Amino acid sequence: MIKYENLCVDCTVLGMHCRGRACPYHKPVAVECCDKCEEILDAVYEVDGEVLCEECLKEKFIRE
Repeated sequence: MIKYENLCVDCTVLGMHCRGRACPYHKPVAVECCDKCEEILDAVYEVDGEVLCEECLKEKFIRE
């Protein structure tokens, strides 16, 4: 699943003025998320049409 997140780095903590929508970090950026737990993914695993994180992938293939 793809979500759009704001990558604000909170410049005001550094004593700088927030530029709002003019700031290059304030734009929504597409990030890939796990279809099951919705965590942001570093590595993408696609199985049976689902995009999963490593933990959800392990749960899917647990031996019984």
